[in-house]
Amino acid sequence: MIIINYERLNMNKTLLTFATLTLLNNTVIAEEQHSHDEDNKTTIQIQSIRGLLGNNDPIKHMRGQVRAGYIHLKEDALEKTSAYGLAGHVHFDSKKWYGLSVGASAYALLNPTQNQNRPELNADFFDANGKSFLLISEAYLHGQWGNTELKFGRQILDTPHADSDDIRLIPNYFEAYTLSNTDIKDLTLTTGLIRKMAGWENGVDSSEFVHISQTLGTESTDGIMYVAGIYDGITDVSLSLWYYHYADIANILYAEAGYTLHASKYLDITFGLQYDASWDTGKALLQAQDARTFGASIELVSEEMGVHVLMAHNKDNGSTGASGLSLGGGALFTSMEDQTLDAMGQAGESWVLGLGYHFEALGLEGLNAGIAYGSFQAEDASSYEVTELDAVVEYSFNERFSMVLAYADIDSKTDALSDYTQVRVIGNYNF
Repeated sequence: MIIINYERLNMNKTLLTFATLTLLNNTVIAEEQHSHDEDNKTTIQIQSIRGLLGNNDPIKHMRGQVRAGYIHLKEDALEKTSAYGLAGHVHFDSKKWYGLSVGASAYALLNPTQNQNRPELNADFFDANGKSFLLISEAYLHGQWGNTELKFGRQILDTPHADSDDIRLIPNYFEAYTLSNTDIKDLTLTTGLIRKMAGWENGVDSSEFVHISQTLGTESTDGIMYVAGIYDGITDVSLSLWYYHYADIANILYAEAGYTLHASKYLDITFGLQYDASWDTGKALLQAQDARTFGASIELVSEEMGVHVLMAHNKDNGSTGASGLSLGGGALFTSMEDQTLDAMGQAGESWVLGLGYHFEALGLEGLNAGIAYGSFQAEDASSYEVTELDAVVEYSFNERFSMVLAYADIDSKTDALSDYTQVRVIGNYNF
């Protein structure tokens, strides 16, 4: 079966389970999954802290999930906001008929008490009015014939510039039409059209599928078309190239490369490079777009010791700053729990350092922790200079039940921006 859960470089599942769970992660996770065993080719997965925090694997949660969450945000000189709630979804896929099947999911969010309906309610958890809701989050036609696979309808996507970013009670969902083919050995070719978006980052109402133009804050367009190629035919190397066309807005070109060096029995080193460029097109409904963002990352991993050390850097040389057109957590290596370079709105740079530890090395299976520190600074530092400190603890009690605690402290170095802290707790039960 062709996997179309497009994480960075479209890798299937993270073999370095710790790195996925630690959530401390800077940017690079080495994934030693042999997709072509006869040639012993090793694939590489590169993700940011935000990408790992927001990872959503629909295969893992095939039947359903129940989750409970709490979020608290305190910003200087403003009232604190908070929320707690319950959520869950159930999913089914029909049997195949001549290569065709249908799938659907229903997603429910519950605001347990009416006393949360106040100005201090954090808006990230519920609908636009702070209310409970029920959403048909997935409804698709799935087809597979040989090495060709299609998926039409409401679904989860995880591409560099459109992803689930599952760090709240509901992830992002998309109405999209995707086609994938692997006839050429070691090469996955994919194309798609994205028309609508639901979930906590659609910018309008998480309980509704709204047109992409509404999410982007502009007049109606024909949506987003993309094509991509992902190649993993070289041992310990992965390459990907993505092209997006935002009708009458911009074009985006994204390229990424990863390489893992097995330095010794006890140490693996994974290197990552990325380039993200955008330029306006057609009516240029969102005005000029000129992003030229470079990124580099490195991760040192010692599974024997349970230690991961992570480092990443992004710099944009365009006139309008890193592209802010991502639908979700974004593609950049330095994206953190809160801050991302593409949200700065102007040229600048960012760097992140991270350290993680999985306690399995001490005999405590399922317990992982990490800490990361990042800096985000515009070329004109007087207009934007922020540092962020993240701390994350996750414990998987078993294959079904897990919890994650994430803390972010954002410190502004300018008078134009405020300091704030955020705490998020999410518990998941899979069935």
